[in-house]
Amino acid sequence: MQKTNAGRVILTSIAGFTTVGGYLMDWNKTHLFNPNWTPHAKFHDAMTILLGTMLGGSSLYLLNRKNGDQDLQLKAGALLPAFFFAAQAGSFAFPGAKGMDAEFPEKIPSIGKLKLNEGPFSLLMLAGLGAGYFLARKEYRQSQ
Repeated sequence: MQKTNAGRVILTSIAGFTTVGGYLMDWNKTHLFNPNWTPHAKFHDAMTILLGTMLGGSSLYLLNRKNGDQDLQLKAGALLPAFFFAAQAGSFAFPGAKGMDAEFPEKIPSIGKLKLNEGPFSLLMLAGLGAGYFLARKEYRQSQ
């Protein structure tokens, strides 16, 4: 019986969510079908959805590829979704940019004063990618 590689499971799970997350989170009246959003804002949302699909899908491909440089594929498989979540977290630094809680506070859970919007979620995903990568790298090197 083959041992499960927990690091790869974490990376694959986050890559899978990155692939479909935009459709799950934005394909609704709060984002893409929001009547208050301008067509150009919807264009940028659609671009973000597609970018997540491409980064996550590319990561899934690399993480599941059986031939080639496994170490490089592992690095790239972790890095591609990290680009998406780093950009999402960094977006809060731009003038006037706010999370979904700015328009729909009732849809955002919170712990005390901490709103669990896109910012903390992005940091959680980045931490998961880091942990998954280091665990998968350790497991890969032990198997060599």
